[in-house]
Amino acid sequence: MTGQKKGKRIIACCDGTWMSSIGDNSGPQSNVTRLSRAFKRSCDDGSTQVILYDSGVGSSASIIDQVMGGAFGMGLEQNIREVYNFICNNFVPESNKPGEEYPGDDIILIGFSRGAFTARSVADLIGTFGLLTNDGLDHFSAIFNDYENISDHKRTNYLVELPAYDRTKHGDNRADWVKLRKTTYLNFLIEKGYTSSKQPPIKALAVFDTVGTLGIPPAPLLGIHGSAKQYKFSDTILSPRVQHAFQALALDEPRFAFRPALWEKPSPDSPTILKQVWFPGSHANIGGGWYDQQMADITLAWMVDQLAGVGVKFRSEVLVGIFQKEGEFAVAHPFPHVPASLWGHGWGLLWYVKQRWPVPGLLGGLFRKTPEKWAVDAVYAGPEKPVRDKKDCADAVHDLSKADAAAGRSWGLGQIRFPDSVMQCMSGSWVRTPGETVRVNPETNKDIPKKWLLNTSERIHSCVRVRLACGGLGVDDHEVWRCDALTGNPTNGVRWKLRQVEAMELPGHECLESQESVSGDLSVYNVKSEDWQWSWWLDEDCKGAKKEDGTWVSGVRVLPEEPLSGYWERYLLGLHSGKGEKDVWKYARDHAIEVLG
Repeated sequence: MTGQKKGKRIIACCDGTWMSSIGDNSGPQSNVTRLSRAFKRSCDDGSTQVILYDSGVGSSASIIDQVMGGAFGMGLEQNIREVYNFICNNFVPESNKPGEEYPGDDIILIGFSRGAFTARSVADLIGTFGLLTNDGLDHFSAIFNDYENISDHKRTNYLVELPAYDRTKHGDNRADWVKLRKTTYLNFLIEKGYTSSKQPPIKALAVFDTVGTLGIPPAPLLGIHGSAKQYKFSDTILSPRVQHAFQALALDEPRFAFRPALWEKPSPDSPTILKQVWFPGSHANIGGGWYDQQMADITLAWMVDQLAGVGVKFRSEVLVGIFQKEGEFAVAHPFPHVPASLWGHGWGLLWYVKQRWPVPGLLGGLFRKTPEKWAVDAVYAGPEKPVRDKKDCADAVHDLSKADAAAGRSWGLGQIRFPDSVMQCMSGSWVRTPGETVRVNPETNKDIPKKWLLNTSERIHSCVRVRLACGGLGVDDHEVWRCDALTGNPTNGVRWKLRQVEAMELPGHECLESQESVSGDLSVYNVKSEDWQWSWWLDEDCKGAKKEDGTWVSGVRVLPEEPLSGYWERYLLGLHSGKGEKDVWKYARDHAIEVLG
C-alpha cells in the first residue's frame, strides 16, 4: 500500500483557574472546555486530531488547592510540565525517507486565563529547546528548572556552563544576554542528543485573555507588586516558531492582578500571523464561565473561525448545539441574576463598591426593582416591565413555553458580569489600555513608563461598536455601557473615536476567507464588505494623546475593527441579530457615527 500518510494535529487545551470539565464541579463551562468537545477526532481528509484537556489550577476538590491555585497560581508549573511532556510523547516529525514519508504533525495550543499562560509558556519552551527526545525526557526535571531560571544571573548550577551576566557589556537590557544563554543551552541539548536539531513549528497558539499572575499576585493597595518569578519564563515577544497567534481580550476586566499579557512580534515583517482582538466583557465573559454565555459565545465563534482557517476540523453539530442551547438560555433569561450586594459577600472596600455600582448608580443599583432595558427602544424586544432572575439558573433544558422568542438579548448585548472573587480583587482596580500596553520590569514587576509593546496587531471587535450604538448595559446591568477603556480611559487619559473610512485606509485589515457551510443548510448573516469599514482613531485632543513637546505618546494611533467574515461568527449573528427594524447590526451601521462620532 503506497501513498502519502496524513499527519495528525496535537491539540492541547489548557483551562483557566478553578475550571475543570472532568471534576465534580458542574458549573458553566469555559470556552476551552467547549472547544475541546467540538473538535473532530477523525477528519474527512484522513487526518486525525489528538486532544489533551488540562484542568485549570485550583480546580480540584481540595479547599487548599482552590485557595492557593486560585489566588496565587500555584500548580501552573506542573500544568506546563504535563502539557509539554504530552506533546513530546505524541509528536511525530516530518520524514522524507523513502518508504517512511510523513508530513509531520501540527501543534495547536489553546488556553484561557492562567491556562492561556500555560499554553504560552509551553509554546515558548518548545520554541526555545524544541521537543525533548526520550533521553532528554530522562533529565526533564533538571532541564525545566534550568529553563525557568535561565534569566537568573545569580544562579550558577545549570547542566551546562552558561555565559555570565556582564553589566558593562550587556547594560540594563538583558534580552541579548538571555538569548545567548538559550542558544548555548540549546546547542548543549543537541550535542547530548536530548533534543532534535530541527525544532518543530507551532501551527497555532490560541488564547482567551492571558493573565500572567504567577507567584504573588500584584496588590498595589497593600503595597505588594508581586514577585519577579511571575514573568520569568514567558515572554511578551512571540517565538518565531509560532506560525499563527490569536488572543481574545477583555475590555471590562477591572482586577489589577488580572492585567492582560499581550504579545508583540519582534519586528513588523515577522512571519507570524498575529491577531489580538478586544471584546466587551470581563475576564470570564471572554473565556466563558458565567451562566449567561452570550458574550462568551461571540469570542468562541471568533476563535473557531480562526482555528478553522489554519486547518483545525470541528464537529458542526456540536457547535450548532452549543450556540442554540445558549440562545435558549437567553430567551428564558433575558435578565439573568446579579448579586444584590457585595456586603452579602462579606466585602466592603470602597473601590470595589464603586466599580460594581458607579456613583450615582450605586443607590439606584441597590434599590431599583425594575431592571433597565438591555438596549435603546429602537432595537429592544424584551418585556416592557422586565423582571430579574432571583438566582442563577443551572438547568440544562429551559422551559420556553411561556417565553417570547424575541425577548432574548440580541447579538453583542449579553450580560457583562463583575468578578465575584474577593481574594483576587484585593489587588485593586485597573482600567485596561488597548493600544497602550507598557512593558513590565521583570525584576520589580512594575510598569516601565512610556515603554510600549510594539507590533501587537490589536483590533476592536465589531460587537463593541454594536453594543455602544445600541445602548447595551454596563457591568452587572448597571447603567448604559460606556466602555471606559476606549471612550475615556482614567488610567492613561487616552480616548479613541470611531470613524467610518475607506477600506484602503484600514491598516492590516485583511479579512478571514469566508468558509463554506459545513452542514449545508445553516444560514449565516449576510455581512457586506462595506460593513467592515470602521476603525478607532486616537483622539488628538485627549490629554493622554501627546507629550508636552507635542509628540505622540505611542506609535499606535489606529485600532482597526475586526471584520465579521468568519462562517461561525456570521452564523451566530444570524441567530441573534434581531428581526426587521430590531436588527442590531443594521441599526449600529446606520447610527454608530451619530452616537460615537
